[in-house]
Amino acid sequence: MPRVSYRPARVFAMQLLYAMEITGQTAGDCLPGVLAAQELKDDQKKYGMKLVDLVQAHREELDEDIKSCSVHWEIDRIAKIDRIVVKIAMVELLFVPDIPVKVALSEAVQVSTKFSTDSSGAFVNGLLSGFMQKRNIKV
Repeated sequence: MPRVSYRPARVFAMQLLYAMEITGQTAGDCLPGVLAAQELKDDQKKYGMKLVDLVQAHREELDEDIKSCSVHWEIDRIAKIDRIVVKIAMVELLFVPDIPVKVALSEAVQVSTKFSTDSSGAFVNGLLSGFMQKRNIKV
């Protein structure tokens, strides 16, 4: 049985969380538009929604972690896409034990590099490294 790639699920989660942040609407309101732009397998959609739900459920905790790990950066100065990608990686690291730490980190760096700025990968990697040190998460 072929393995399911979860990168499309992460991209879907990122796009849905971004749409929610930009419009102020709920996931249910933004979902049809985001899904229309995707070709997801059921497992990918399910995993993407799990990530969205985890990010939403732990929003305040994740914001505090980002604030404490982003030296010399106010959270509002961090690009929205980068902030969302970091939150997705954080919930994977904290709440999805099936995903290896290296995979969560690599995916975050690659997604941020593709969808944000040229320097986003390094920024996201640094922020997540600080988070892992703070939370005592080993690679």
